[in-house]
Amino acid sequence: MRLWFALFWLISSGTLLAVRAQTADPQARAVSGYDFGLHGLQAVRLRYPDLTGAGLTISVKEASFDTTDIDFRGRIVPTSTLSSRFSDHSTIMATLLGGAGNTASTSRGVAPGVRLAASSFERLLPDTLPDLRRLGVSVQNHSYGVDMERFYGPEALAYDRQVMQEPTLLHVFSSGNSGDERPANTPLPGPYLTLTGEFKQAKNVLVVGGISSRGVLEPRSSRGPANDGRIRPELVAYGNNGTSESAALVSGVGALLQQTYRYQTGQLPSVAWVRACLLASCQDIGLPGPDHDAGFGSLNALGAVTLAQNRYYQTGVSTINTTQSFTLTVPPGAARLAVALAWNDTPSADGILRQDLDLWVEKADKSGELLRPWVLSAAIHPDSVRLPARRGIDRVNNVEQVSLMQPAPGVYRVWVGASRLPDGSQSFAVAYATDSIMTWFSPTTGAALLAGQQQPLRWLWLGNTDERGTVSVQMVGETAWQPVATNVRLADQMVWWLPPDRTQLARLRIVTGTRTFLSDTFAIVRPVPVRVLLNCPDRVVVSWARQPNVSTYQVYRLGRQYLEPTRQVTDTVAMVSPVDGPFVAVWPVLAGRPVQAGFTINYQRQGVGCYVTNWLARQLVADTARLDLTLGTVWNLRSLALERATADTYTTLQTQTPTPGQTSYTFADRPPTAGATRYRVRLTTQTGEIILTEDELVYGVATNTPFVFPNPVDNGQPLTVVMPEQETTATWITSDGRQGKPRPVSGVLKQIPTDGLLPGWHLLQVDTRHGWQRMPVLVR
Repeated sequence: MRLWFALFWLISSGTLLAVRAQTADPQARAVSGYDFGLHGLQAVRLRYPDLTGAGLTISVKEASFDTTDIDFRGRIVPTSTLSSRFSDHSTIMATLLGGAGNTASTSRGVAPGVRLAASSFERLLPDTLPDLRRLGVSVQNHSYGVDMERFYGPEALAYDRQVMQEPTLLHVFSSGNSGDERPANTPLPGPYLTLTGEFKQAKNVLVVGGISSRGVLEPRSSRGPANDGRIRPELVAYGNNGTSESAALVSGVGALLQQTYRYQTGQLPSVAWVRACLLASCQDIGLPGPDHDAGFGSLNALGAVTLAQNRYYQTGVSTINTTQSFTLTVPPGAARLAVALAWNDTPSADGILRQDLDLWVEKADKSGELLRPWVLSAAIHPDSVRLPARRGIDRVNNVEQVSLMQPAPGVYRVWVGASRLPDGSQSFAVAYATDSIMTWFSPTTGAALLAGQQQPLRWLWLGNTDERGTVSVQMVGETAWQPVATNVRLADQMVWWLPPDRTQLARLRIVTGTRTFLSDTFAIVRPVPVRVLLNCPDRVVVSWARQPNVSTYQVYRLGRQYLEPTRQVTDTVAMVSPVDGPFVAVWPVLAGRPVQAGFTINYQRQGVGCYVTNWLARQLVADTARLDLTLGTVWNLRSLALERATADTYTTLQTQTPTPGQTSYTFADRPPTAGATRYRVRLTTQTGEIILTEDELVYGVATNTPFVFPNPVDNGQPLTVVMPEQETTATWITSDGRQGKPRPVSGVLKQIPTDGLLPGWHLLQVDTRHGWQRMPVLVR
């Protein structure tokens, strides 16, 4: 019997509900600190700025995401699944794969131009094709799972059938977070056979496992193989909180690949083409070649997009009697050649491969030697599952890969043939990559590192795993190189660095032996916190701290979908028009380019009004009223006048002249009578404009004299006693002298119940430090 479980706190109702499917990693919505330098994701964004997934739709199948999030603004596709009860987990998935970066740089996802649709995972079978076509969905992200299942079932079959009906519809699944569990009654020891859901056994989908920020396989990342020995997962990616996030990143990259192919050909690519691009560019981790832990390796988004941009691929149709080939050129100095073949296979009831294609590569040295793809043992046996890959003929998977380290330069020939095609001719896709020994991932041109905050520097290394080098930094305008880290093992592919606490441009280098690898020039920036000085109906003024080495700042508003520039200023104060909406951001301009640093704010929610930030009575009950006024700015103010309400008008009590630079002011008054007194401040500008604060209420009392209201009081309505003492007791005394039980009461405004009192006059006795006081109260 299948186990379906999930727990969602429905914040709006405070109830705990169980639904059919289990989310993999419930978590907070914020993605601050998420490292998009991994996998070359940041490098893709900066190197290919027009590649955003625009015109495509990704569906997030699990629960509704937050439709009010400004990072999805103007790109949400209405569906019946969208609701006000959103899931934090779903919102983070949508942010990672398609956030716009309107909130901050860390809220920008992989494909910030995609439209976003929501779907429910209460139905684990695929959504209907008419619905998906109507919404224009080309990628669907599945970051959820159920119990561990080790069979190819009806859901896996349904997904394979759907991809055959819609060959361009990419389904991306997380492998699950059960790798560190030890399932009982299994032919393999954990972490194997721990995929969370039989739908992840489908042949024509992508299944993604998880790695840490250091590129190491996460122990809890679920693994295959599939029931017939197929490789699962096919690749791995970083998941800060599990494989859910890993799948979201790959979904975003899938959309970028689809957009690239559509620009080139005018149509969407097949799922097989996307898989071939991703698997040809993967960075091998663990044992050489694929394995049942990490598939074909770690996501290399920059490599996948670059090979697609360079058209390093071929598509074709294979028949049983034909063999197709093409040539590729490996440049001198290449560290690795990888060729991947993929095809969408015909569904079968047991999931076993039906259409069987073969890949091989002929070496450039004319020796006639053929390089076969990497194959794993398909035996579901403890002695077989950990065996390293070897070259051979694959009869199990509908993806194959040939790779070669330090390939000789020259022309290679790639061959694709067929050994079994019971269902007729078969479409296929081949992609290939020729990788350099060293590629900077982060930072690259246009990148911004936060000043004074430790963060990782990342690169892709395909050289000797034992080679070591020195990482250094040079500030633009200086000649010296300052060491960041020495004796760095380059195969670790990262080092932590604390940039100096100042805004400037810089570049990095790695020196190993006689070789030097320079990074692009990048920015070091201090965050630019924006504060509101003035929030009036007709004008808003914001300010920020001046940044060293920055002379110009770009001010942004939130447009229909993205942040839009409004004006550049050289000051640290800017006037914002309310017609531009409540959101505002300020970026420093370095070398003529605005650099995102800090958060976008909603100036209406910063607690600042028209000049007034805070206006509060220091004590709610006192014999002398002391009131504190805090202003956002004193710019253009002539005077501040304290006024006290008297009858139906206000009397001016005192006037102060604002002091430049001073934003805090205190006023004092002794109320003329006991009871509630209302105060306000009248602000007058240099041009004669009047701005009034809200009324602030102070309960004036004579020393040690309580004040009660309402009086008379309706039976059952609480009576309020106002007095400075916080803790006391109150006792009712009836008109015939009977005394009730003393009741402890606390607070400045003390609530005294009147339930059970008969109509008529009563005495309320309140104990004070100086004895007791009795007050007549009429109960109606």
